[in-house]
Amino acid sequence: MVSNETVKDSASARKHPALQRGAGYIYPDFGVEGGVRLGTLITIRWMGIGGQLFALALVAFGLGFDVKAEITVPLVVASALLNLWFALRSDTNIRLRDSQTSAHLAFDLVHLAALLFVTGGLVNPFSVLMLAPTTVSATMLARRYTYGLIALTIALVTTLAFTPFSLPWDGPPPVVQPLFMAALWISLCFTLVFLAVYMARVGRESRVRARALVATQFALEQEQKLAALGALAAAAAHELGTPMGTIMLAASELLKTWQGDAETKADLELILSEVTRCRDILSELREQKKAGTDEHFVTMPISAILREAAAPHEKRGIEVAFKIDSSADFDIARAPEIIHSVRSIVENAVGYARSSVTVSAIVDDEALNIMIDDDGPGFDPQIIRNLGQPYVTTRRPRAGRDGGLGLGLFIAKSLLERMGAALQFEKAPRGGARTRIVWPQVAALLLVSSLSE
Repeated sequence: MVSNETVKDSASARKHPALQRGAGYIYPDFGVEGGVRLGTLITIRWMGIGGQLFALALVAFGLGFDVKAEITVPLVVASALLNLWFALRSDTNIRLRDSQTSAHLAFDLVHLAALLFVTGGLVNPFSVLMLAPTTVSATMLARRYTYGLIALTIALVTTLAFTPFSLPWDGPPPVVQPLFMAALWISLCFTLVFLAVYMARVGRESRVRARALVATQFALEQEQKLAALGALAAAAAHELGTPMGTIMLAASELLKTWQGDAETKADLELILSEVTRCRDILSELREQKKAGTDEHFVTMPISAILREAAAPHEKRGIEVAFKIDSSADFDIARAPEIIHSVRSIVENAVGYARSSVTVSAIVDDEALNIMIDDDGPGFDPQIIRNLGQPYVTTRRPRAGRDGGLGLGLFIAKSLLERMGAALQFEKAPRGGARTRIVWPQVAALLLVSSLSE
């Protein structure tokens, strides 16, 4: 039994971690790669260190105020040494995880708060810089890390309100009334939360647009590949018609006049049978290209569609069994995309099976699941994540069989995704391979059927 969460988890067996629905399609959710380069944080920290040293020098030598250099300068130097250590010992081009980025931002917060604590606390004009790290976090980190930095910032701002150190000043420092201090604390906390929520919203919308762009580019690329393959198939059907007819004629004549051993005669019959099958496939391609065909608007039970799709492979020495649950045997449109995709998957399963292939269908959590299981060796774990991509195949050349190109699964996967389905590759419960076709919402298939009637 498969739930919608399992559908999302199983999609990670392909190359992409999740699925997104939209406009009748399901696209891989590439999720735009986040993470900040370590070099970016190092550069920003150098800028902060330079600004801190400049501010301390300006106040100390320009204004003649006491900046408590015995405390503030070591704090700045400590930050500089740590930054130098990261710059020399780490790869500055790596992208940090959210937890690592939040740790860097938390250090910057604590370091800035320490400088402010010994230079007047909240009444220091530079206390507004406490808002910067959390605002940066809200634009690029996960919510839980942003929430953690917000809590840390509020705790540090509260601590700054009770600092015993006065603001550097010429003579007695200005006296700040408790009410003004409370108002300043409230304004900083309110501004912090407002900016974090605002920037998080803007950042999230930006990431959604970026994901949509990636999904659109992926869909266009898939459509272009399908169009190219369609043109290639049409050209192949046209060009192969004459040589197929010649081979059939020669094989038929040779079979009629053959007087030799029975083994060679059986080989001739096999050649004639396979060539006839190739001719039928080419004829089917030509029929589907005819304008005005009404085959797209026929509804049939799922069991009938699956049996029709698997029919060409039932007499190849492998038993093909069907297990269709009654809840899954409803009428849907007889779409050529479904038949061609299931036929390609069954052909692949029969090619690897030792003795049997099972085609089953169930409805679980409002999702239609069609499983094609074989008792063969199963999918190669090294390339299972890339199955369904063009020119990726587990079939290797051996005596009597050519290696595959992987285009059959690629075409099946692309056609099914255009119809709102997801194709997954798993291990069968009894060993061997399982290819699962999942329509997340059965209602979508019923809608297609109702429109075609």
